[in-house]
Amino acid sequence: MVALTLGGCTSEPPRSAPVSAPHCTTSPPATVLPTWARVGFSDPEPAMPHVVGDGGDITAILWAEKDPLTAPPAEGRNNKVLWVARVGGGDGPLQIDAVLADTGRTATREVEPAPGPSILDLPEPGCWSLDLTWGSHHDHLVLGYAAR
Repeated sequence: MVALTLGGCTSEPPRSAPVSAPHCTTSPPATVLPTWARVGFSDPEPAMPHVVGDGGDITAILWAEKDPLTAPPAEGRNNKVLWVARVGGGDGPLQIDAVLADTGRTATREVEPAPGPSILDLPEPGCWSLDLTWGSHHDHLVLGYAAR
């Protein structure tokens, strides 16, 4: 018996091994940003909804204090994320490899210049595990997207 696998011949998005997201929320609380992520803010201790990477090298600052990130995005509104790196800012584009928890669905995005401001629309609601690479640096975090 011979098994033949065809790649690239389907409209289905690629699947990856499912991941779980134990610390996922669609509405992170507005807390004071890490010291290294405050550049450009007039308040010396700005409080914004944000998620810091597991390695502590990057943070995703969310611009919607009351409205969560949504999939699909709400009409007339973008899923705005400001990426701030503790190390290696400007070392190249930010490569985002995302995997949706429990399904394995994948999405890839690139932010340039990076880290920096972005619109991060992902295809489905749920908890997305994001592997982030910029230059020689790497971190990981989880962002929750609410259903619209």
